[in-house]
Amino acid sequence: MKYFVSIFCLFSLISCGLLSENNKPVVYNTESFKEFKLSKAPDYTNLRSWAVHPSGDQSVFNDFNFNDSKLPVDVFFIYPTLLTDKDNTRWNADIFDPITRSYVLGSTVKYQASAWYSTGDVYVPYYRQAHLRVFRESFWKNGGKEAYEMAYNDIREAFVTYMKEYNNDKPIIIAGHSQGAGHAKRLLQEFFDDKPLKNKLVAAYLIGTKITNDDFKSLDLMTDKNETGGFVTWNTYRLMSERKTKNASFTISEEWIQDALCSNPITWDNGKTSNYKDHKGFLYLNKKVFPGTVKIESIDNKILVKLPKMGIVKRLLLSTVKDYHKADVNLFWEDIRLNSVERSMNYLKNL
Repeated sequence: MKYFVSIFCLFSLISCGLLSENNKPVVYNTESFKEFKLSKAPDYTNLRSWAVHPSGDQSVFNDFNFNDSKLPVDVFFIYPTLLTDKDNTRWNADIFDPITRSYVLGSTVKYQASAWYSTGDVYVPYYRQAHLRVFRESFWKNGGKEAYEMAYNDIREAFVTYMKEYNNDKPIIIAGHSQGAGHAKRLLQEFFDDKPLKNKLVAAYLIGTKITNDDFKSLDLMTDKNETGGFVTWNTYRLMSERKTKNASFTISEEWIQDALCSNPITWDNGKTSNYKDHKGFLYLNKKVFPGTVKIESIDNKILVKLPKMGIVKRLLLSTVKDYHKADVNLFWEDIRLNSVERSMNYLKNL
């Protein structure tokens, strides 16, 4: 029976795009950006433009046994690229499309934004994100840059509205993954870096993107679990044989992140490895947390981890996954959750 449950869960995870992958070269269909009809813009004073809002429906988190006692801290989370279908010619997502909205809630909100839900009030804006193909150079030069800018403009508008209407002078955590982390970096550059709002920043979790020493003037990479006012960042790769690595297709190329900074999301210090006993928990596809299952083998500009140490069936299922980009948050879900609470408590203590 457990075997069939595991198989069902695997297909559920693949369907929500958290661990699915395709090693074959992808050929995208597209259309002229000039002829592309942009969908209706979000209105962030309206709850329909928010995937998660403290005044909205938060039943997506009902599967988790969270303590209702939250800290007086806000979390502004930006989700990753979910518009990936090679046959979808759109440049930007339509946030009012029911399928898109359901997909956002059932995947990244449930399995990623949930890591910060027990810390404080979570805000997740729907935004007209750019299609995955924009990250290919040929598409970037022929509409991709404009599509990506459109996506950021939505995030920017969401943040401006959030600050004006909802923040009420509370400390802020900025978090994002992949495309979402790229937009989060720009938010930090525009509103926090070398600006008064920096004093309100508890921490920024910039996951699954490239952050270098040149990206910020006054925001630093945090190397202590209690530190606040800076950022953490990482890209996760599975430790494999040279042959498997060579034949694998990675969402984030190793060449692109050569000069990237990288945190340790288990020890939260300068350590380049970790032990199983220090790992707080991997959020698996069945929405259960498994501690002591992930071990960091090395860190340079990326994290190398072994195949998670789980039961034979789960381990067999996970062995088919070679690209760990989509699991950047899930692998360290409980570590992130506890760390965000700890940093927030330290920030509030020092007010």
